[in-house]
Amino acid sequence: MSTIGFNLPALGPEQPPAFVNARSCRDWLSAQPLANPAQAQALLLRQLNLLNRYAIAPAERLKILELLRDPIAFAQTESARKFAGRPLPLAPPEQAGMDANRTLWQAVQTGYLHCLAACLEGQGDLRPHAALVAQRVIGALRAELLDIYRAPTDPPASLWQTLHRAFSAAEDLGALSHPVNDSLQAEHPATSVTAAYAQTLLLHRASPYELSSRQLMQVERWLHRWGGKVVVLNAPPAEPRVPPLLVDLSSDVPEAWAAEGSGQLRWLDLSDLSRSVKRRIAHLQKGESPASLGLGEDAVQPACENLLRHLYQQWCKGGAARLHPRRAGKGVCRMVTGLDAIHYYLSGKIFRQPGQTDAMSKTQADEIATFGRVATRHEEDYSQMQGFMVEEWQVLDESATGFRLMRPLSQPGGRVGGGQMVAIMPEGSRNFLLAVARWSRLTGGSELQAGIQIMPGHPQSVALRGTGLTAVNEKYRPGFRLPAVPALQYPESVIVPAGWFRAGRIIELYEQSSRQIRLTRQLDRGSDFERCAFDNL
Repeated sequence: MSTIGFNLPALGPEQPPAFVNARSCRDWLSAQPLANPAQAQALLLRQLNLLNRYAIAPAERLKILELLRDPIAFAQTESARKFAGRPLPLAPPEQAGMDANRTLWQAVQTGYLHCLAACLEGQGDLRPHAALVAQRVIGALRAELLDIYRAPTDPPASLWQTLHRAFSAAEDLGALSHPVNDSLQAEHPATSVTAAYAQTLLLHRASPYELSSRQLMQVERWLHRWGGKVVVLNAPPAEPRVPPLLVDLSSDVPEAWAAEGSGQLRWLDLSDLSRSVKRRIAHLQKGESPASLGLGEDAVQPACENLLRHLYQQWCKGGAARLHPRRAGKGVCRMVTGLDAIHYYLSGKIFRQPGQTDAMSKTQADEIATFGRVATRHEEDYSQMQGFMVEEWQVLDESATGFRLMRPLSQPGGRVGGGQMVAIMPEGSRNFLLAVARWSRLTGGSELQAGIQIMPGHPQSVALRGTGLTAVNEKYRPGFRLPAVPALQYPESVIVPAGWFRAGRIIELYEQSSRQIRLTRQLDRGSDFERCAFDNL
């Protein structure tokens, strides 16, 4: 008998679920309002929790779990729309959706772990299904992990511990390479325990906090195809094309960083995976379409190639090389979030339509007569009314081009998401700089961290609007112009709202006066902005 333990709830005859066999489960499902995701989640979770504490034959438990699997996946997919890709910290309804998803995935894990424990205990009628059971455990763990990364949070150590123990159990049962069919992997249902284990570790190694929710789902689909290209070995591969991924099955972390100690070490050989990814990058460079390479009908260039390059660097090259070394930081960095607030603090004034003047109050007229200007408190009142604020973040580390910052969740502040434009004022500086939050995540349950990349050059606030007949009545929008930085090979650029860029598009830019510019190429794209090179007309 195996010594692997899963800390499962005790089974007994009290409080049976609404079904105790596959037939009654099928009847129960047909009578439930499963088209309503929130209601379906609550119903399924209640019955799963009861099932996970009720004593029934292990083979019958497995049949029930397989019947519940598709309805659960549907409810979870719909519920994830509430929180996936949202800036942090999550709003209460978003956090509730996240918590509900994770709780249900954990209940699914518990159900299949009961079955896996029965396999380890020698239950004869379940032993032939050991590969399927272990793959289902790992699949539910990866589903929870995917939701964690889509609302970026640090995964708990217990998740990695359970992942390694499930793989170790399958290894003890001789079930690692047995073929398994997974209907939730619609395009590539053929899988195995080894493939599922590799998919989970590679999802983590993809630097998921830097990826959008859409990119994460794309990576997950690609891993359905590529998980089978990874081989798990008990010793280092003889001649690997790329460094192997090292794990310790006795640990509670995803990867081991040195082959030392008395741990249960395994090496994941990524050689075939690296060849496959590299070959697709080469074909894309030759002009072949992503769809023709099996990368999906929704994959488009150049975003598809950029994502593949990111994955190749993370999986096969040990992560992205830093152009500038990081060093421990200290002190405070001021930050502003939200395009309107950024424009307000960079320009030092309220954004108004060019040529527009507000009617002056008697108080403001008196202030001009007395002091020669309007008191700045009117601007301050405006910032308070709009909810604008300058936040103080602690500097954890820094480089020549960016910072890793932290703000306690107890401290008031705006929401920050990956790809969002922000303005920062490092300690000792007197001016705000434009920057991008490349990633954000919750750590330790009480802190919000963000990786900030500075946009070179001193920004100038401008006003922007479209041109042509359709834009006759269009209002100006806040924007920014960044000067060229020849030393860094950065051309002069303009920051426009997300969705504005189209090669050759002519827009109107107002600084001291109005002029037209032609957008030539997109230099960067975030969740709420696009940075574009342009030609003056």
